[in-house]
Amino acid sequence: MLRFLSSIIAVLTLAVLVWFVVSNTEPATLRLAVVFPDGIVQPLALWIAATAIIGFLLGALFVWIQAGSRRSALRQIRHTLSRTEDDLDRARADLLDREADIDRLEAEVTGLRTIEQPAEDLTPKPVSAI
Repeated sequence: MLRFLSSIIAVLTLAVLVWFVVSNTEPATLRLAVVFPDGIVQPLALWIAATAIIGFLLGALFVWIQAGSRRSALRQIRHTLSRTEDDLDRARADLLDREADIDRLEAEVTGLRTIEQPAEDLTPKPVSAI
């Protein structure tokens, strides 16, 4: 909704600017004492359009510069997320290895119960931490 509203405002602003430029076609003189002492005579519409374009470009540049810290933070977050996903993949692989060890040990225990001793006679042996 906000994007739609901002688009409507941008279109209306552009329409007013175009209407203003088309309505003001009289010649206007731009004088810069050092560069153009006699001045440059161009239609007022050209000066208005040039000013609007320069203002737009400067505004876009300032917004891009301000967003630099957010882009940097986003890159940092993506890098952290990538490392975390790698850690998660390693933990899942380790879990699968441990589950395979548990299955193997359970098979060994089952095999020990069936050899010579009934299950009641077996005393559990401590197992080292995996």
